[in-house]
Amino acid sequence: MSLSISPPLRRFGRLLCLSSILVAPAAWADSYTDFQQASTRLEALMAKATPQSGLPRLGDPAVAQLFAQIADGPRLFQAPVAALQDVNESVAVCEKAMRLGKTYYAYGLEWPLPLSGAELQQARREQVTRNLANYGDEMSTLFAFSMHCHGHLIALMEQDFSTQPADAVSGPERLRARAFSKNTAVVYTSVVQFVQVPFWSVAQKKRMLEAAAQHATANANLMAPPLRERLLTSLADADKDLDPVLAPALAAIRQALSVTTCAGLCQYY
Repeated sequence: MSLSISPPLRRFGRLLCLSSILVAPAAWADSYTDFQQASTRLEALMAKATPQSGLPRLGDPAVAQLFAQIADGPRLFQAPVAALQDVNESVAVCEKAMRLGKTYYAYGLEWPLPLSGAELQQARREQVTRNLANYGDEMSTLFAFSMHCHGHLIALMEQDFSTQPADAVSGPERLRARAFSKNTAVVYTSVVQFVQVPFWSVAQKKRMLEAAAQHATANANLMAPPLRERLLTSLADADKDLDPVLAPALAAIRQALSVTTCAGLCQYY
């Protein structure tokens, strides 16, 4: 099955920094608790948002502290925490972070408006545009985290499926691998394609692309070769007016996508 690659706004609308190896073990152990507590606190702040106040912003030092505890993917996923060695627990972490990002993306879309039909749809599109402009720092931070989170998940899944030959994998397990590969490819494609969206600043794009580049090979190995080629083709014009600071990360992503062989989880796609 191939994955249709659509513009990143539409795609994402449907979904929804390495730490030092010298850090003390207790700090590693705390990282998972930090994430759970901080993400719960951020959700609570979001629930209190009003049209006048808006959502929590990184410009608020208290909110910035929560983001520091939520979105430090390398610190979190290098921690020897038992829960993060479990696929389901790790999926829950990724999904929680993506919910936070989706809240910023979809902010205000449920507000009642005295409009209908095409006018209502246009108003909703304009709201998304405002969200991308207003909450770009928050969303790009969470989307970059999602690259680290899914990179961690890929490693766990590869470990699961490396214990037996591909022809010995049962039907249900093949479906599980296929669903995981498809969903992960959708997230990765959405983030990578944001390089071509005009609403993001260079710093925001850099944050996301560098995280995506760090896990480019792992994500490319999930995709069947035709899917890699399709994503690669969609980036054909990404160099147009591209800030030079983004070029190394984009080149690394393209190099990973240019591989035409299939070994590992991609065979279940």
